[in-house]
Amino acid sequence: MIILGLIGFLFFGAIGYFAYSFAQCLCVFSRLDKIINKKIVGVFSVLFYFYFVYMNQDEIINAFMKPIKGLI
Repeated sequence: MIILGLIGFLFFGAIGYFAYSFAQCLCVFSRLDKIINKKIVGVFSVLFYFYFVYMNQDEIINAFMKPIKGLI
């Protein structure tokens, strides 16, 4: 179970970093970086990602545990 927790945490961090860098890319592509600093947009996207994960944590845990329950 510890290994699965580490894999889940690594996946959580990787998606958070993707949200950060993708939001910065969209900010530059849409030319919003002329108005707003792109790092601020990246931080807001990560905060939105954390909020989304927090609000849907039951569904995420069920989806993560579904393949494991078949093995037990």
